[in-house]
Amino acid sequence: LDESFTSSSVLVATADLSTGSGSKATFVSEQDPNNAAISSGNLVLSLVKSDSGYAGSTAYFTRWIHYGTVTAVVRSGSTTPGVVSSFQLQSDDGSSIDLDWVGASSNRVQANYYTNGQIDLSKAAAPILTADPTSSFIVYKIVWLPDSLTWYANGLAVRTVNRRDTWAEGEQRFDYPDKPARLSFAIWDASSSANSALTQEWAGSMQTNESKFSMAIKSVTVQCYSNTTLQNAHGSTDSNASSAAEQQESDAEPSESVSRENLSDFGLDREESKTTTTLSSSTSSMNGNEDDLSKWLANFTTSAASRQLNSFGAISSFLIAAGLAVTFGA
Repeated sequence: LDESFTSSSVLVATADLSTGSGSKATFVSEQDPNNAAISSGNLVLSLVKSDSGYAGSTAYFTRWIHYGTVTAVVRSGSTTPGVVSSFQLQSDDGSSIDLDWVGASSNRVQANYYTNGQIDLSKAAAPILTADPTSSFIVYKIVWLPDSLTWYANGLAVRTVNRRDTWAEGEQRFDYPDKPARLSFAIWDASSSANSALTQEWAGSMQTNESKFSMAIKSVTVQCYSNTTLQNAHGSTDSNASSAAEQQESDAEPSESVSRENLSDFGLDREESKTTTTLSSSTSSMNGNEDDLSKWLANFTTSAASRQLNSFGAISSFLIAAGLAVTFGA
């Protein structure tokens, strides 16, 4: 996929996906009302105020991905506390790989993942961006390989997780995302979740009368890892036209053309340039740990019943965990 959103035909509502108008679509809006649109060469997702509160928007890629590199040029819509913007790879087994922006700390991007619907509040890394992500388009990238997972912001690796380091002895498995996933972008109100107290603790609560917030995606590229396929929304598969595995592995390293002596060029503070697998508490403790709540606690309406069931299971898991007296940072 190499999508620059120059045509409105690349986005359809769920009801139109199986019709003639959906044949050219690369993204589908799965919420009602439909607050997603192609505008001025961008995919624009809006959070719109109504008499009953704010209605958000989610757009899903119409194919499934099993390892690869996903690059998106994004402007966050999280300009005020309570607004969450997301860039995610979600599997139907409850696994997710995320980049999130929350209004309570709008100058940060949060990199997180979890597997099998198991919520781990200690995983999120939240580096500070020197470029304002709510007013600037910034290049973000997720490189998902069978043995490693790396998140980037404008060329700098802000976090890396190696599969070999995720072994869970009790479960006798690697807690590493390894199932086909669906790319999505979303914007939503933290107070509309199934457990709004917790999501507002993470993202903040609305303190404004603004009628609309918008997240914009200027472009998206997807390069699949070698020997995998993309599966479309109708269940058939497309042959893989990605680069070779060696190229993907090379892509997992920071670009040599990026100078770490001029961190402002790629939107990160100098003090955070050494961050890889973990960050210091000064960058991760500020609302950074609750990132994974956004998928399973938000009341998104999708057409995939299995995803809803997974969501409810994960919510139950979280409520059990919440009983263990987890305390969130302000």
